[in-house]
Amino acid sequence: MTTSCNKSTLETLPDEILLQICKYLSCADILMSFIGLNYRITQMITQYRHHISLHKISLSRSDYLCENMFPRIGSQVRSLLIDCCYSVLQDDLFIKYFAKKISITFPQLERISLVAYEDNQLIALLDSLHDLNHFVEIRLYSLFGISQANRLKVVRSLFQANNHRVTTILMDEESTFLRFQQNDSYLNIIRLRINLRARTDLSILFHAVPNVQYLDVIIDENYYSSEAAFGQNLPPLLHLTNFELRSITQPWTLEELLLLFAQLPIVKHLSLYPLTHDRRLVDGNTILASLPSTVQLFHYATYFIDNMDIDDIDDILVSWPSSYPIMCFHEETSLFLHTLPWGFTDFHFPSLINKKISCGTDHLNDYYSSVQRLKLQIDTNFTFTKALGIISQYHQVKRITITITDTSEVSKEEQRPLPHIPRLSRLHRVSFYGSMPSDLKNSSILFNAAPNLVRLDLPFEFLWQLIENQQIHHVLGHQITSLFIHENTTSQSSITFSEKHVPTIASTFFRIDVLSVTLTHLRHSPIVVPNDNIVENSTEPNLPIDEDQQTNEVVSPDSIESMVICLLQEFKEHRLIGLGIRGNFCKKLQTDAKQWLQQNTILSDQRFEAIFNKQIDQLLIWM
Repeated sequence: MTTSCNKSTLETLPDEILLQICKYLSCADILMSFIGLNYRITQMITQYRHHISLHKISLSRSDYLCENMFPRIGSQVRSLLIDCCYSVLQDDLFIKYFAKKISITFPQLERISLVAYEDNQLIALLDSLHDLNHFVEIRLYSLFGISQANRLKVVRSLFQANNHRVTTILMDEESTFLRFQQNDSYLNIIRLRINLRARTDLSILFHAVPNVQYLDVIIDENYYSSEAAFGQNLPPLLHLTNFELRSITQPWTLEELLLLFAQLPIVKHLSLYPLTHDRRLVDGNTILASLPSTVQLFHYATYFIDNMDIDDIDDILVSWPSSYPIMCFHEETSLFLHTLPWGFTDFHFPSLINKKISCGTDHLNDYYSSVQRLKLQIDTNFTFTKALGIISQYHQVKRITITITDTSEVSKEEQRPLPHIPRLSRLHRVSFYGSMPSDLKNSSILFNAAPNLVRLDLPFEFLWQLIENQQIHHVLGHQITSLFIHENTTSQSSITFSEKHVPTIASTFFRIDVLSVTLTHLRHSPIVVPNDNIVENSTEPNLPIDEDQQTNEVVSPDSIESMVICLLQEFKEHRLIGLGIRGNFCKKLQTDAKQWLQQNTILSDQRFEAIFNKQIDQLLIWM
């Protein structure tokens, strides 16, 4: 009777309300709850059947979808996201079910998005993508570094996927760089966003994708190329209309940009973001006169590293016409200049200019509406409070990364009012790295302004200070569902992560379903004892034995294995989906993680998968 009543009540709700409810559910929740309920509701969730996201899904639910749901609705699926960041071993399960029948199960598939893949995982998945008549797009997020042995195979598997039918490949800035071979040629690629190691790789890239129409390149590796000068054998891209280039680690000259422009004969939308020592690249008259005549929309930003006096600054400002308004920030040995509005999705403030930019630019709010990822580099003299003044300008930001570097300089502390931060409704992730700022407690202003913040990445000493602040403690406890705890930056840190802290963290973050911790400061258990060698009342000391012959382990207190047991015990009520632990584990846990966990932890009575990943020195558990 209750079931019938609930069903009847749900069916009386209008589609608009039901769709609002769906926004608070995962894709798996929606598919498993609403499909087959009735015709109207099944039709209402069409978009969730067309666009499947396996983001943050448990092992049992993923298994159910693969075994029971996808064979039923696979023919309706248009896009698919496989997430190995939160559901850490999801790729293995997907390949297990569909490695040889993706084209049969998902015949209408057009796009696939892969999160936190390693090279072997990526190759296995790409090699299963063939004979899909509609599949044209691959998106990669947080792709791990590629081993030397797989470098060539990854590129060719990626660009030749689905029998050369893929036309679009988009990588995010957190993914590793790719390298091409001189004879590579991928005529199928029309849209490409890619990370390269060096400027000299541009020539090989241009040869490899001659038909590309949209090209977004990031050259952001700290690598200096001793190869041939840029521009040699650079072929024209005769079909390219949209081009974006960010290269802020290797300096450019005007002559090099002119060589590049000469190979873009029909480009219409051009966005450039170079590092330079060339004074001409901050002069508006020079830059604008150098552009290809076909350019209709131009966005420009540059870091200029050189000494400059105030008269030079005035000359730069007047060199830019009113049709290209600019912002210019000056430090003694550097200048940062960009056109308005800001034309890139990322904004990276270097530490050299933070002191100047913090002076107040509230009138520029509308100019930074496109920024989704904001990176701030600050030092211990440039307080977090000043960083808040910068953050307040980015209303649409989705992710903020703040790196604090220690400095030996001593400066007088400025007293300034706390800035007002508008509602940051799209902000879902905040990351802290580096040394502890003196005013970290003021981060409460940021957390209170971000109602949809769900992920926090930070060193343990940062976390512990935030927990000790009752106001911050309360806000984060109700918001955060994914917590990534890094190692402290310095060995002089006043507090290090140990088992005594785990109950407090577990009780504070009661909504956590994904946890990742770095425990490289803990040692593994040194004592191993076989069952048949344990003798009651023995006065003989336990001697080390061959680990291959062991039948039972004694876990030492304060070891990393003891911490694994503690974490699983204290978070057992949280229903964790994923747990990642980086550190130096005992040999048995490295060679057979699942068996060790079954024998030594509360996981003995539940279903899970686990491996120790040697490539990233991390124990990965999916529950």
